[in-house]
Amino acid sequence: MAQELFLSPSVSPQPLIHRWYAWPQLVSPLTGGLNLRNRQLAIMDSYLANAKIHADALANPARMAGPFLDPGQSTIDDVKVYGERVRLDAAPMLRFAEDVIAARALLREHADGGPLTSIYDSLPEGLRGLVELTYDDFDQPAIRFFESLVYRDDAYQRNAQSISLLAEPDLNQPFIFNSPLLPNSDRVDIAIPFDSPELDALYAARHTATDVDALADRLGVATGDRARFAALFTPDAPQPAPAPPTDGVRMRYLGHAGVLLESPDACVLLDPIAGYDGDGIDHVRITDLPPYIDAIVLSHAHADHVSIETLLQLRHKVGTVIVPGAGGGTVLDPALAPMLRALGFANVVSLGELDSHRAGEGLSVTSVPFLGEHADLDIRAKMVPLVELNGRRFLFATDTVVIEPKLYHRMGDLVTDVDALFIGLECVGAPMSWLYGALLGRRPDRAHDRTRRLSGSDAAMAEVLTTLTRAKHVYTYAMGFEPWLRHMTGSSYEDDSEQVTQVRELERSLASQDVPCEMLYLRGDRQWLSSATASPPSSRTSFGGCAASTTGTVRSPWPPTGWSSSV
Repeated sequence: MAQELFLSPSVSPQPLIHRWYAWPQLVSPLTGGLNLRNRQLAIMDSYLANAKIHADALANPARMAGPFLDPGQSTIDDVKVYGERVRLDAAPMLRFAEDVIAARALLREHADGGPLTSIYDSLPEGLRGLVELTYDDFDQPAIRFFESLVYRDDAYQRNAQSISLLAEPDLNQPFIFNSPLLPNSDRVDIAIPFDSPELDALYAARHTATDVDALADRLGVATGDRARFAALFTPDAPQPAPAPPTDGVRMRYLGHAGVLLESPDACVLLDPIAGYDGDGIDHVRITDLPPYIDAIVLSHAHADHVSIETLLQLRHKVGTVIVPGAGGGTVLDPALAPMLRALGFANVVSLGELDSHRAGEGLSVTSVPFLGEHADLDIRAKMVPLVELNGRRFLFATDTVVIEPKLYHRMGDLVTDVDALFIGLECVGAPMSWLYGALLGRRPDRAHDRTRRLSGSDAAMAEVLTTLTRAKHVYTYAMGFEPWLRHMTGSSYEDDSEQVTQVRELERSLASQDVPCEMLYLRGDRQWLSSATASPPSSRTSFGGCAASTTGTVRSPWPPTGWSSSV
């Protein structure tokens, strides 16, 4: 009789597309080919021309997120062979990117304010029937894509998708935008599209024992990898997830922008990026999450808020995924709903501005408009989620920038008297081209690029929002401090970095107003009682293995000194 085992809580299952780590801009066919052509292959060609420049740059940890390739265990010859192969394998993606570039050139030449109907016949064949040509209110031509149809096109290469299993997290993994993860003896690679239901069986094995040989058959694990695949499983059942609270609402912090809210009757997960055993850090792990999640809420389509790796692992036990309403249908603004449906999520709800959705017993989510952090680009697939659970109200301002306080005045009581305000103070941010350069139709002016940054609020802005929302408690978070997420955020800080300075300034200012303010780092838990007249919520927040039970403000130690900002 076959022994039934559990997938080890330390296993890190990484989704890859053409062997690059899958992040939202690589998944979407609108953006995947352009990123591959203009970013990833360009970095790889630069590496092959002069590998020493890349090695020298990456010797400085502050340059981790720069345009440099880290080959890991692979040789230059390995990268060269891979480069030749991927250009053939990724031909549909690259051809779509070339079609987009050609269509842009066509519009620049012929869209002079007159009718656009005659241009359709001249579009590249690969775009015919997938786009609408338009003018904006400045009479500038634009291309709008029918995104759901594009996912049915050859440009969306399901056959390029795979899952690469690591026995435990690699804390030295290269930055995800810039380096392919080539095969090596540490990885068990499974060629399987992300929407395959067989992946649900793999991830359910985290908490339900399974016949490993039968699962390997279902996943198509190669014969030579069967022994290493079996070694990823254990006879030891994981510790059960903490039981739901018996009263009120409990908050648990997963890291970065990941927050779990639970009541006795429902739970909701915001922007999850879950961790694993084996990294030596005390944090919430993927196996610590509830056996059923009523809703996952995603605020916007950046890689540090939409973790394909985490989402695929939760697909089998989530009721609804709630996302901001349709994007602009452009290469700068792909929508999340068609992407998630292509990834196999059956129940995806898009919320327009101020739309609400009831997602569980006593649980509703409202989409609040989101200004800033996108370098003044026309990005519409973004929201600030207002979560109401068991009579409590939580506003997740994530990376929003309080550019125009009157926005919140106009919303009135909708966003006031919140029990907790969550806001990121990544107030420096990377230049526009760091994230969007591969997608732009022309290179931006350098001065404009350096000043139009992917920045969040500073302390003064966060204080204004605290006042406008009458927040009873403020959390700063989503700043890339967690060391196990560096391959996704590229961030690291010194003790005197501006982001750290702003967090301290906000804590000082709000303390003078008797508003508790704490920075979430590594791990944090808090309980709100049901009664609105209850005493201030007690807190149990742990940092690096230390724990404190307090009422009011919890001041956390800062991340280890010796780090420096990489962007």
